[in-house]
Amino acid sequence: MGSSAEMQRVLAEMQRVAPTDFTVLIAGETGSGKEVVARAIHRMSPRASGPFVPVDCGSIPQSLVEGELFGHEKGSFTGADRCRPGKFEVASGGTLFLDEISNLPLHVQPNLLRALQDRQIWRIGGTRPLAADIRIIAATNQNLAAMVRAGAFRRDLYHRLNEFSIVVPPLRERRGDIVALASQFLELTNRELKKNVLGFSEATVQMLLDYRWPGNVRELRNIVRRAVLLADIEIEPGQLALSDSPSDGGGPRPGELFEGFDGSVPFKEMVRRAVICVERQVLVQVLTQTSGNKAEAARLLQIDYKTIHKKIRDYGLCIG
Repeated sequence: MGSSAEMQRVLAEMQRVAPTDFTVLIAGETGSGKEVVARAIHRMSPRASGPFVPVDCGSIPQSLVEGELFGHEKGSFTGADRCRPGKFEVASGGTLFLDEISNLPLHVQPNLLRALQDRQIWRIGGTRPLAADIRIIAATNQNLAAMVRAGAFRRDLYHRLNEFSIVVPPLRERRGDIVALASQFLELTNRELKKNVLGFSEATVQMLLDYRWPGNVRELRNIVRRAVLLADIEIEPGQLALSDSPSDGGGPRPGELFEGFDGSVPFKEMVRRAVICVERQVLVQVLTQTSGNKAEAARLLQIDYKTIHKKIRDYGLCIG
């Protein structure tokens, strides 16, 4: 998960809440590792021997959410030819992870609130309540408090889910974890592919550090896996399929190269990073202007074709 100060704070919060049965609300951008945090809390909890059951609230049709969560009895509606337990029952003795809880339809929210409060559920068409011996962990990439104010999410359910909250910072706010996570994904992919890619070139490491990672840890994992597949000895910049579009150029913006000066980065290194950032953005702009025509871009920049081709490769620009 990373050893940065930001992730150490998250780990401390996980360790504090894991032994309890508190309902936990995990907030963070898509791909930042919310489910990893939820699974870790489950593994550290007294319920570790029970199941961990994930439910993506955004992928279930609204008309089916209630049955998916609470189950239904045989004959309770057309097509219900048999009794079917819901995820609450499947997760008995363990943890039910409600991912993207902000997508839960308003008409289902009162039933979820009642289940959390009473620790029991009613199947659709059921005549008696069933005990719900589970721990709930929910996750969201939306601002639930703002949704409450807008009337898009029930206030009472929000407070019930938010017994304890954990915020997972995006990868761009914990750059100290990037290389360690990339190395971990490289090692895992080496095992999977039975390869022996040794690591990342210096230029590749710099690109990893400069990139803004809009897709967070999930994007880093996917990019490293692809790069390991393409690489032979070590990963070079041209093997990184970074997803920033040519229009925004990727990497830090000029005013965002450094978030503070703590003495850890020498002036010479700061200037070198700034040059890399500006070079990349200039290349992106001129290549966009020339519709990817490298020869025309080289003429406008007054450099030779070999130089521009090498820089495109070094910076991993996905331009034809």
